[in-house]
Amino acid sequence: MGFENFIEQYFIRPIVDYSGYNLVNTLTYAVIALVAAYILFTWLRKRFTKQFILYLVPFILLGSTVRVIADSIYMGVAQQHTNDLFGFVGLIVNSHFYDYGFLTVTPGIYVMTAAVVILSILISEFLKKPKLLPVIGLVLFIPHFLFLVPMFTNYLFILILLLITGIATIIASLVLAKFKISSLQSKMAVFAHSLDGSATLTAITIFNSLSSDCSQKGLCYQEEHVFGGFLAGFDYGLVIFLLIKVAFSILACYVIEKELKNENSRNFVYLLIITFGLAPGIRDALRLLAGT
Repeated sequence: MGFENFIEQYFIRPIVDYSGYNLVNTLTYAVIALVAAYILFTWLRKRFTKQFILYLVPFILLGSTVRVIADSIYMGVAQQHTNDLFGFVGLIVNSHFYDYGFLTVTPGIYVMTAAVVILSILISEFLKKPKLLPVIGLVLFIPHFLFLVPMFTNYLFILILLLITGIATIIASLVLAKFKISSLQSKMAVFAHSLDGSATLTAITIFNSLSSDCSQKGLCYQEEHVFGGFLAGFDYGLVIFLLIKVAFSILACYVIEKELKNENSRNFVYLLIITFGLAPGIRDALRLLAGT
């Protein structure tokens, strides 16, 4: 297999065919993400505080929401709401800026979001107003979220998702409390991965089993990631996936608190753990809610 065919098979075709991830592109994107994260850490080493993590949450929400907008356009759902929000939905759809493509899916969406974050940090530093950073994130996130609101439909399944997430988060927090770990960062980490696991379980196992959209219209959800897709092939596989996600978040928090003595380093690793759970979790939850 030539290099061009290799790139085509493992990186280009998954985007074009909407087939998701494979082992090769998953490992490649993970390495790129870690290298980029290290560069970001060396630049902002002293800024990684609990407050800084909170400042970056709106940007995580932004990236996930933009991804769902691309899904809604690709699936043709957004096109059914072009007159909603005084024509705002139609304006965005007709701009073709959010059409499904390299910049709106992995890895492009991460590159775009990172670029927005860096630019926002530079602006807040130039103006010497650090609290402006989350404001920029929220100002960007809110209109993207509003774009999806007219499509919201699967409220019952979202309630189920939130119930499962809440139970998993409480259990994980109680386990961490046994080890005297109760920081806000640890709670955010277990919530993020509980949400990710619960969203996958709710969409693929519960929604696909109970919704007429799946049984009658064929509008069913599938797992795009390698590990989740493997477990989805087994009975109760996604229940196991949720348990693994929760266990991972507990273990990660324990290691971070017990092994990393430098506060900035702890917060940096926490940010990575939170992002890797919250970003896909929010995307899957919004996709389910919007029926995309």
